[in-house]
Amino acid sequence: MRRVKFMMVLPIVTLLALVAPVAAAQATTGTTTTSAQSAITFTCYPNTPAAFTVSNSTVSSNQVTTDIPDGTPIPGGFVAHSDPPNYLANVTTGSDVASFTNNTTGFTILHHEGGSFWFTYDPKPKIPGVLATGTFVSTGVTSELFGPQSEAALAAAGTPEPAVVFVSGLLVMHFAVNSSGPYVTSFSLRGTQVNACALLAGK
Repeated sequence: MRRVKFMMVLPIVTLLALVAPVAAAQATTGTTTTSAQSAITFTCYPNTPAAFTVSNSTVSSNQVTTDIPDGTPIPGGFVAHSDPPNYLANVTTGSDVASFTNNTTGFTILHHEGGSFWFTYDPKPKIPGVLATGTFVSTGVTSELFGPQSEAALAAAGTPEPAVVFVSGLLVMHFAVNSSGPYVTSFSLRGTQVNACALLAGK
């Protein structure tokens, strides 16, 4: 899935490019992905004796991303807004299977994901000096990956998160995009969450 790897890799172009975050930009829209994607490597429990790297890749995907008009209602009480030319409000629907492998032990988890998620952008960045700010909203089952910048921002906000979580329900994450890519600034969930780093560590 075009997960937010607020390592990540957002679909912004992927906004992740935003985290991979916002990937940098704006994800290609109106397409369906069916082939496996290259692996992304990240670290669980960084800077601790328990640290280990994890490879994440998409095993299969049947997702479609479509730009949506400004003013389109989004779950959670939000409204779509674009910040052209680089950041366009969009929705992704469909399902995928993601693979997560502990590179130390070889233990792998296949995570079946599905539902819809949206990206909307603020008319003007809410944080001085960044390229854009916005909101990511997800319903259904997803995995969210957080890189060092996201982890630091969430810890500073009093809502620390592990490097990767499996969530279901209504997820809302506010994010910013700077020259390094996107990162999450706040995280809230009405649903359930599992610490995937703990699962991969065998805890």
